[in-house]
Amino acid sequence: MKNKYIKILFLGIVMVLLIISVITYRNLKNYTEEVRLIRHSNHLFRSLELVLSTIKDAETGHRGYQLTHDTLYLQPYYASVKLLPVQLRTLEELVAGNKVQSKQVDTLRQLVNYQFAIIQKILTNVQRSSLYMDRYESQLLLDGRTNMNAIRGLVHRMNTAEESIYRQRVASETDFRATTPMAMLGYGLVALAGISLLFVRILDALEKRRIAEEQLKTNLQALRTEVGIREFTQKTLRSVLDNSLSGIMALRAIRAKDGSIVDFEWTLANAVSEEMLALERNTLVGKRMLVAYPKTRYEESWNIYNHVVETGQPALFEKFQPAARNSWLQVTAVKFEDGFVVTMTDITRQKSQRLLLEERGLLLNEAEHLAKMGSWRWNEKTNELIWSDGLYAMLGKIRDTYRPTWDAFLENVYADDRLLVEDFLREVKENKTRLEIEYRIEAQGALRYLSLVAKPTSTSDTNDVLGALIDITDRKLYEARLEKYTEELQRSNEDLEQFAYVASHDLQEPLRKIRAFGDRLATKYDSKLEGQGVDYIQRMQSAAARMQVLIEDLLSFSRVSRGVAVPEVLDMAPLLREVIDDLDAQVRRDEAAVRLGIVPAILGDRTQMKRLFQNIISNGIKFHKPDEKPVVEVRGHKEKSMVLNARFGLSLADPEYVVVSVKDNGIGFDEKYTEKIFTLFHRLHGRNEYEGTGIGLSICRKIVNNHKGFITAHSTENVGSEFIIILPAG
Repeated sequence: MKNKYIKILFLGIVMVLLIISVITYRNLKNYTEEVRLIRHSNHLFRSLELVLSTIKDAETGHRGYQLTHDTLYLQPYYASVKLLPVQLRTLEELVAGNKVQSKQVDTLRQLVNYQFAIIQKILTNVQRSSLYMDRYESQLLLDGRTNMNAIRGLVHRMNTAEESIYRQRVASETDFRATTPMAMLGYGLVALAGISLLFVRILDALEKRRIAEEQLKTNLQALRTEVGIREFTQKTLRSVLDNSLSGIMALRAIRAKDGSIVDFEWTLANAVSEEMLALERNTLVGKRMLVAYPKTRYEESWNIYNHVVETGQPALFEKFQPAARNSWLQVTAVKFEDGFVVTMTDITRQKSQRLLLEERGLLLNEAEHLAKMGSWRWNEKTNELIWSDGLYAMLGKIRDTYRPTWDAFLENVYADDRLLVEDFLREVKENKTRLEIEYRIEAQGALRYLSLVAKPTSTSDTNDVLGALIDITDRKLYEARLEKYTEELQRSNEDLEQFAYVASHDLQEPLRKIRAFGDRLATKYDSKLEGQGVDYIQRMQSAAARMQVLIEDLLSFSRVSRGVAVPEVLDMAPLLREVIDDLDAQVRRDEAAVRLGIVPAILGDRTQMKRLFQNIISNGIKFHKPDEKPVVEVRGHKEKSMVLNARFGLSLADPEYVVVSVKDNGIGFDEKYTEKIFTLFHRLHGRNEYEGTGIGLSICRKIVNNHKGFITAHSTENVGSEFIIILPAG
């Protein structure tokens, strides 16, 4: 009942304090607002005074100038012209909440503007007239005086109106200032009285509670003394268990009526054991084994635990625990009363290392067998030589019946290489430096090539030498065949290039004679030949001209086939402009537009690069639609080789390449012919439709191949084509 009374009293005092706080806040806010309004009226008085003072300065300035004609007197006038707009705006802001005063400020602005207009007219007349004061100027002065009186009257009225407001605000502020302290004092005394009453009630309640707590402490002390010994024993045991690095559990046997063991129940389990079993803390004690782990009945550990309890003989075994991150446990079980105590140690790391060593040994033997190699280790201290299974197999020895020695390396060595191997082994044993040699052996009637490598490895206890023996017979045979094929291919290419070059030169002389005699026949006997004879001569001349173009293209292809002499970094902007200049006649004839974008620098042969882009751009202009003017766009950008290899299925070696796109709006082609258009002499259109020999794109591919690049094309019929050229970046 008393607690309820204290709570009601506390709530009442809190409500009174809140009401007092609200009233106090309202009084202070009203007082602050009145003070702000008084300051606002003072600002308005000062602003009116400044406006009137500035106008007077302007009047004084222009009158001084009238009398002396000295422009120095106009400085106050000019200052007034700059200041008055700002002052009037300030005045407008101050009276923004008073409609009457706002209208009077608007009237004041009009009067001021009119006053400055009069002053400006007076100044203009003074500059124009040589008289001290003429009639016009006198009238202006009279108008200015009248307007100035109006300004003074208006300012006086505004001051009078604001003074009335100011007096009201001062009276209100005086009232708030007089009543607020008294009110706050009264509110504070009321609050203090309520708090004092509450404090007395709380002290009384606390004293009674202290007496009750003292009595409770006396009763609890006896209980703590009684429980202390038990707690100390339990804490000591728990500390020993929890600080153990091994898992410790105690289980008692659950027996059937006939005395047989049907289950085990946990009576003790430390934190490490629960962690090993992937369980939460303090969840094992009181549980039965076959309830928590039903599959245990069918495991070997169940039989082991039964045997320990029934016979009293301890047991040691390893157990795989998949629930605890696939860990391996070493378990020790010892009989304790009618049950057993289990100690578990995590041996996952040791087990993994042992399995890993066994697996590595199997993998090493398998790898040596697949790679046709073997390894060995020589211990300097014991002079012991150890061979791997692969080395036994390579040298044709049987592990179980053969003891490895240094002499074994020399048994099958080819006679011409024996001294080389002996010097190698001597150098390995004496200087212990990394060495490598290749030599031959005779095994099973065949000659084999071996590579022998040795490397020293030092530890704190021993200075060992590790070695490897690799069968490189297949590689040697492949290298020999490859070298032979390379020589034959190079000789074949040289013969083909020489044939093409010589044949082209030898063919040009008969062609020149055919064309020369054809020209003579057409010139000298044109009048004597019939229409069919003239047609035959024209066809002959046309065929000879095509043949000459074909021979020249073959010569170009032959020159390009010789590769790149010394590549250089090529600035593509001037090079492409030179190409366009060379194609100027074709560009003008077909009214083509060639748009050159930014192409990064390329590493290559200048002459071949010019020929490459000249052929591609020329094709873009040549194969255009009859009813549309050709447009060719050239642009490029850099790209990483790994991106290009993934995109085009290439194996580019350099880290960075330039991708150039040459796009046209021509007749296009079916993309199934993409590879054929780069074939020598292949044409997709007849000679009557488009001129050419079918060698241009073959030359382009040859140039790109010379630079270890890539070229391809994308096209759509009657839409256009795009040639993509990938070249090493400069």
